[in-house]
Amino acid sequence: MQEDKTYTLLVNKKRIPVTEEVYKAYYQNKERESYLDKLSERNNLSYEECEEKGIQIDYLLAQTQESAEDKLIKAEMLSRLTVAMEMLTEQERLLIYSLFFKGKSERKLSVETGTPLMTINDRKRRILKKLEKLLEK
Repeated sequence: MQEDKTYTLLVNKKRIPVTEEVYKAYYQNKERESYLDKLSERNNLSYEECEEKGIQIDYLLAQTQESAEDKLIKAEMLSRLTVAMEMLTEQERLLIYSLFFKGKSERKLSVETGTPLMTINDRKRRILKKLEKLLEK
């Protein structure tokens, strides 16, 4: 038996029931607004500046969209990086993951693991050179 979902939006700290269409439209618009905010931060542009200069937002969005070729190249590079990462030891993968995917600083990782900062830096540089050689193959 299919349950009917209840859709609500938070307005003035109160839940207001709405239709599924209104709910989806609201969040779609909210996501687009968030995307435009991030885009303007990255390009240091505001909506008002664009209007003043006569720049159409759609034009800016089209300029920032990744081309099909760029997407394919990026996918290939990620695939190769995944294969190269699998060739590293578990400790090497953990170090790279912590620094580059979790965004931890070398200093923070040094404190967490009790490993000297220069040791972490040396290991990182050695692992990156190893990855570079693996990716060149």
